[in-house]
Amino acid sequence: MRALVIIAAALVIGAGVWLIGRHLSASSSTLADPIPWPVWFFGALIVAMFLVILLHCIHEGRVTRRTVADALRGRDPLTDDEFGSCFYESGIAQVAVRLRRLLAENLECDLSGLIPSDDFARWLELFPGIDSAGDSFFEELAIEFQLTRDCPWPERFGSFDALVRFVVEHALAPKTH
Repeated sequence: MRALVIIAAALVIGAGVWLIGRHLSASSSTLADPIPWPVWFFGALIVAMFLVILLHCIHEGRVTRRTVADALRGRDPLTDDEFGSCFYESGIAQVAVRLRRLLAENLECDLSGLIPSDDFARWLELFPGIDSAGDSFFEELAIEFQLTRDCPWPERFGSFDALVRFVVEHALAPKTH
């Protein structure tokens, strides 16, 4: 659905650029006229850049969903309550459930088959960069659990369970300032 909205937006932008170019070149023009050609060139450039970004986003989402689905294939799906009670003691089950939901939102994937030993970080690292799923996830994690930069953040979490233990230790611990 999101792809259809983006494609529709691209078509509307393209039609707008075409209409502007047509309006500006309404008089008989030749190759020597300086105004119509830059409008067409930059309009086409903007549409092409938009389409490249669109196609990259679609590709990124598909690869991520396929990789996660392959990793979780064959596992029984667990509801939030089942996940929390099956793998964690009652004191940290809600933290684990909130982390799983947050991760699923950022990856835009179904994580009902996730288990604590899964290396979730490799899914976040599929497409690194600014505004990547990993950046968004860790930013939202820090905000939601009030984690600061002075926490001893590990270079890499080895498993989902390591993330849960880290958050429980640093977010729920009394702050000394």
